[in-house]
Amino acid sequence: MIDLIMRILVYGAVSGGIWALAASGFSLIFGIGRILNFAHGTFFVLSAYICFILAKDLGVNLFISYIIAILLVGALGVVVYKIMMAPVRHHEVMVIIVTLAFALLVEQILLLLFGEHGYSIPSFVSGSMEIGGVLIPKTRILAFFVSIAVIILLEYFINRTRTGKMISAVSQDSEAAMLVGMDVEKLFMITMFVSASLAGIGGLLFGQVFGASPIFAVKSLIYAFAIVILGGLGSVRGSIIASFIVGYIITTTIILLGSRWAEFVMLITIISILIFRPTGLFGVEE
Repeated sequence: MIDLIMRILVYGAVSGGIWALAASGFSLIFGIGRILNFAHGTFFVLSAYICFILAKDLGVNLFISYIIAILLVGALGVVVYKIMMAPVRHHEVMVIIVTLAFALLVEQILLLLFGEHGYSIPSFVSGSMEIGGVLIPKTRILAFFVSIAVIILLEYFINRTRTGKMISAVSQDSEAAMLVGMDVEKLFMITMFVSASLAGIGGLLFGQVFGASPIFAVKSLIYAFAIVILGGLGSVRGSIIASFIVGYIITTTIILLGSRWAEFVMLITIISILIFRPTGLFGVEE
């Protein structure tokens, strides 16, 4: 029984930390621009494939491969924003359509290039560590600590830095921010870079623990979107807390009932919560 509880605690924390990165990035861009970026899952998957190509096929140093992958998906996020989102930013439905179309296009390209089989991303560590009598792979432990470190840095960036405070101001009232001289468009691009980079880091951690496959371009989006809805649209902290709730729900279900029940139980739980709190755990009425 103790072994079971320890597995749930550790594995749930790892899963929650990874999804917190993806969901907080999704929530961040919605919070500042009310943009539902349905290409968000694409950055999650692309970072893993970029890292795999650099490290495995081209022989680039592993640490450098991780950094390049994160920077490239961050830059791609800015490009996607400028080309696809900015022209239709004030038309929510069009933003959803063009970003979802881009996500499906990337998924098909990855399927053509790499096939349906997943790839494991190289990790900095190997082996297992005993925690509470349970052997836990070191890749999962690393993924947890990295995700927590990035979440802390995100909180610091938003609440302590000048740029972060400006982004918060724009999220509250973009017109007022523009009137006081803030470059709102530049802040949108910075936010998009951070958002895509967060998804990229999450994808790298996920890829080294579980492996990456093209289907996660859309599947990771569904997870992130469900988490953001549960936490409350636009609430980054709400998304982080909801991520750990979802992480523990998925982990507990997999351990007790099997993986095929995980998504079903997760979605039923989220729907049940939203019935009683339609704005999510930390959302507010628009």
